Order: sequence, then C-alpha cells, then structure tokens
Amino acid sequence: MSREGYYTRLAAVLFTATLFGAVIMKPNAGKHYIEKAAAVAAATDGAPMSTRACAIGEPALSGPFAHFEDVLSVSPLGGVTAPGEILPAPYIRINTRRAETAFKRRITSALAPAKADIIAIERKIDRDPYGRATEQNWTVHFRSCESISFYYDRINRLSDDIVRRAGGLSVFTELGGPDHVAAEVQIRVHAGDVIGEADGFDVGLHDLGATPAAMARPERYRSNPYARAAIFDAPPSLIKTITPETGRARCAIDYLPKDNQAKWVSKLGDSWGIRRAKGDNACRTALIDTPDTVQGAWYTDAAHNAATTKVSAIALAADAIDPDRLIFALHGRLPSLTPALIGLAPVKESERKSATKDFLSFEKGAGRINAPFNKTRDNEFYCYEKLRTNFVGPRVNGVILLQPKRDGDDLGFLKIEARGDVLSCIDLEEPWAFAGNETAFYR
Repeated sequence: MSREGYYTRLAAVLFTATLFGAVIMKPNAGKHYIEKAAAVAAATDGAPMSTRACAIGEPALSGPFAHFEDVLSVSPLGGVTAPGEILPAPYIRINTRRAETAFKRRITSALAPAKADIIAIERKIDRDPYGRATEQNWTVHFRSCESISFYYDRINRLSDDIVRRAGGLSVFTELGGPDHVAAEVQIRVHAGDVIGEADGFDVGLHDLGATPAAMARPERYRSNPYARAAIFDAPPSLIKTITPETGRARCAIDYLPKDNQAKWVSKLGDSWGIRRAKGDNACRTALIDTPDTVQGAWYTDAAHNAATTKVSAIALAADAIDPDRLIFALHGRLPSLTPALIGLAPVKESERKSATKDFLSFEKGAGRINAPFNKTRDNEFYCYEKLRTNFVGPRVNGVILLQPKRDGDDLGFLKIEARGDVLSCIDLEEPWAFAGNETAFYR
C-alpha cells in the first residue's frame, strides 16, 4: 500500500472510532453516527482502482455484462458502421432477446462485470428534426485497475442510486450544449451491481498496458472529440477521462474468466442472431485501419478529424461476422454509384436512391478482382464485381474500380469509381483506368 493510501485508511479508521465513541456518549444519536461512519467507510474503500496494479494471472473481469438468459447475440462492431458513427468502432454490442412484440427488445439490467470505480458519466439526449427529445442515453466509464478501463454506452436508464451517488445532474458539465453533459465521479461498484437498464448496450474495453494497434493515421484517433466543450468550461481532466484510448481497444470477452469466455463467444453474431460469427478470432474487434493498404477508414477531405460527433467517411473492411465477405461502407459518398446502377424489378426509383446510401457487400476474391482490402498495393488498380446492397439487397449492375495513391512516404489518398458500362471486371478494357468520374478519399 502506498503512503498516501495508508494515511487515508488510517484517517478513516480514526474518524470511525471517534464516531463510535460519540455513540457511547450519546446513544440517541447512534443512528446518525452509524450512517455517517458507513458513508466514510464506503468513500475510503482503499485507494482508487486506477492506482492499483492489475492482478497477475487473473482475469480483469469477473462477472457477466448482463443476465445471460436475456442476451440474444453479441455483435462485433468495427467492420461496418452506420453513417455518422465514429470510425473505427472496435467494441461489442450486447443485443437482448425479443420482447412481447417482434420488433422490440427485452429490457435487461446492465451489470458491473468487475469490482471497479465509475470514474465518469455522460448523458446524451437525441432529438427529432423538430427539436423534440426522442431518446436519452447514458455512457458509464469504469476503471478496474491501473491498466484496464472500460465503458458501457447507450444505457437507456441509469440506476437512481448511481445518479444519487454522483451528486445528481446539477454536478454535470455541458459538452457542446445541454443535450450532452458529463461529470467526473468516484463511485465504487462490485461485480453484479446494477448499473442501469437497456434494451441492448455497447461494451468497450481498453488495455492501457497493451501495445497500441498499428494504424495508418493514429493521430486522427488521438484528437479531442469534445473540442467545443472548452466553451462550456469543461475541466481538462473530464475530457481526458471520457476520451477513449482507441489504439488500445480490445475485445472485452477476452478479459472474462476462461470458463465464461466460451459461452459469450457462442453468442457472437449479427444483431438478430441470424448469422453466427465465423473464424478463429470471432470477436474481431481489432482496429480495421491497416497501414499501406486500403483497409480501414477514409475521409471526404484530407484534414477531417475522425474523432468527431459527425463523420464524413467511408470504411473498407471485412464483414465483422464473416471475414470472407468484404464491405464497402460508402453511405452515399460515391457520386458515381447512381440509382441507375441498382438492379430492381420492377423499377422503384425511391428504393434505388435509398440503396445507393447503403453499404455494399461481396465475396472475397484474389489477385486484382475482389482483392482483400488488406492485400492491396499502392498505385495498382483493383476491380470489384458481383456487388449487392447490404447483405440481401439488390445487385449492382456494374463494377467498382479503385486505386490507392501514394502521397510522399504515406498512402495518402484513394480514388474510387463505380462503372456501369460493364457487368464484370474481365469486361474492362486493359489497362484498367478511370473513366473520369472517380472520387478521391483521404487518410
């Protein structure tokens, strides 16, 4: 124990002894003094978990994330993300089973998976185009030892006890406006404690002692995603606490006890439990950015910062569930992919327009045709065919041609063009070249 921890605990013991002495002198005040002593003891339950060394040879997590019988599936996040989400997202989502109706999820308790300190809490309110609040979600940040931090995101309702122990909403600071507030706290929880309730939530874990993942542009993910918070006098320590160590993100399932890992791995799959994750590394929460290849996140302008609340980006990666299926997550940012290229019969123009904003999937190939994104080389052309929108949507009547380009020593930008003048890559005239309608994306 550190000297500081020793004196903290000694002070608590002496204070508690004084309180009990007072109880002897004033028996009628016993209840008040005992409650105060309990509060002091709870507040001084040893040193903060962030100052404690992680136990060698023991799992960092000791309990489940939620009641297992409520869990339908666990989705690896990070391959395909929705428009506007921060890229990449190397975490997992706990999907609950169906509720009474087909399209509603069961509400489950989000449980603390270890003895830990809650070190920060965020509350976000989503609004419709008319400014009406549609949803309230909480993010809870934990620290279980000096090397392990984790968080729960999209908790629908936070435990009333935790809100009370945090000091109430009056202690929260605005981050860019009243719809996003946060507070630093120090609340000790134990494995199995109820953190809140949700119809599904995300789990992110960061191993601060691990070597950061290799990324093409790591500085994009170290930037402050809460720059506007300075306007509202948010403490720098709060910003640091809620800014994730993206490069050290790891699969939370790997940090469970060995006898619990297998049953959670068995749940890995898509959000409705239809497709099960394939391959040895079924969790697949590693960062998708791969230096010197096209795999990863690309941005619509060279200066764009990935760590923002709105991301103008695309992602090229293997499907998080089936690594033999590749994904273009273009989200409408490829002008050459016009509605006319989307095969629908009979013609439904509205569906075609919608499909161009979806992601495209296709089977992994070899060589220059349907090449894995992590096997590409700069300045070469690659062609992708037999594409369909999402996994079961209409086919694309054409191909996609791409070429990574080097900017000095770095693979700086990527050109992509959808071509409707051919239906297969072998029909392209050699040597392959753009037809003049390509779009440039940047690392």
